[in-house]
Amino acid sequence: MGFRPIGHLVFVKKYASSQRFVRYHHEQAFVLAKGRPAEPREPIADVISFEYTGNQLHPTQKPVSVFTPLVRAFSTEGELVLDPFCGSGSSLVAASQLDRIFLGIELDARYHRIASARLQERAAA
Repeated sequence: MGFRPIGHLVFVKKYASSQRFVRYHHEQAFVLAKGRPAEPREPIADVISFEYTGNQLHPTQKPVSVFTPLVRAFSTEGELVLDPFCGSGSSLVAASQLDRIFLGIELDARYHRIASARLQERAAA
C-alpha cells in the first residue's frame, strides 16, 4: 500500500521568498499517509503562519514550532515521521522532541550536515 494525500497545507510567510511576476508569500505542502490512519483528535488549520527564522540554516527554513503541531496531530509516540525534503531538519527536531521515530531525506550534502548536527545537538542535551 502506498502513500496517499490526506491534507494540503499552506505556510504563509511575512516576507517574499522570490519575486518575478508576483512576490511569493507562501509555500505549500501535502500531508501524506500510508494505510488508513486515525483522524487527529484536534485537526490543525490548513493555513499556517510562522515567524521568520532569518533563513540562517536553509533558504526556506521554518521554525521547529511550525512542525510540532503537525507531528502531534498526525502521529503518536514511537511512530515514524518521514520528511522527504527535510532541508535543515526542523521537522526532524520536532519529531525527536515528541518522541517519534524520524526519517529525513536531503539530497544537498550541506543541508544534510546541518540537519545531522542539529539532531546530534538535541541528542547530547
